Amino acid sequence: MSDTAVSRQDLFKACESLFGTDIDVSVEFLRYLKPAGVKAAYRKKAMETHPDRAVVTSGNSDFLADRFKEVSVAYQLLLEFMAAPWKYSLDEKGALYQRRQTHRRADQSPSARSGFRPRAKSATFTQPRQAKPRTPAEPLYSGRMPTRRLLLGQYLYYSGSISLSQLIKAIVWQRLHRPSVGAIAVSWDWLTGPDVLAILRSRKYGEKFGECAIRLGYLSRYQLTRILEKQKTTQPRIGKYFLDERLLTSGDLFKLVVEMKMHNKKYWM
Repeated sequence: MSDTAVSRQDLFKACESLFGTDIDVSVEFLRYLKPAGVKAAYRKKAMETHPDRAVVTSGNSDFLADRFKEVSVAYQLLLEFMAAPWKYSLDEKGALYQRRQTHRRADQSPSARSGFRPRAKSATFTQPRQAKPRTPAEPLYSGRMPTRRLLLGQYLYYSGSISLSQLIKAIVWQRLHRPSVGAIAVSWDWLTGPDVLAILRSRKYGEKFGECAIRLGYLSRYQLTRILEKQKTTQPRIGKYFLDERLLTSGDLFKLVVEMKMHNKKYWM
């Protein structure tokens, strides 16, 4: 796929194919994507959707083949995007344009054209090696705390405890370790493999899988509520990510959780 044929919506849908339809994909999310996270998401989805699993799970091989192809295309698209992100810029219209950069060839430089060659350095003189400039740390949020109820990850970000990229990595980690809405519905015999494929194909841009299933009549609001409750109880707590990565201590996390609860009490509906 050429660069000019790629749109922002294509990249967003590719992220949803790998990380799930309930994740809030944005331009910032794309900027902070890392090859390791995308590769881990692809491996997980590839194992779930590989056509060979139809023999083990008694599933629909055609459905799995289509899903596996979708996941593979999404993975390849994101790999190409991450391989050279500096070549691209997302404009407000959603089109992805390749930045044109002119690189002067060494043999076309003024000194090369004139035949001048720099004099070799003396063997007795060693130029001191300059230290590489340190990459500045990502700035933390320093604005006002939103006047609404917040989830833990959101509160940690708005309190200035973590950066935006760390929050995105934590969300991706949490999404990778929880079952999808479609998988839970199939395990409860509320959906079949072809049903999931039909929902994925009919889903509008930005529409979550569960909401699309309700719109098409595959699930009721009650069923989706039950599925989301199951999904919430089976996913790991996001605070575990910050502890495992040593971004916060257990004492710091406990203090921030208490502060978050006090903040949320102000906005009970």
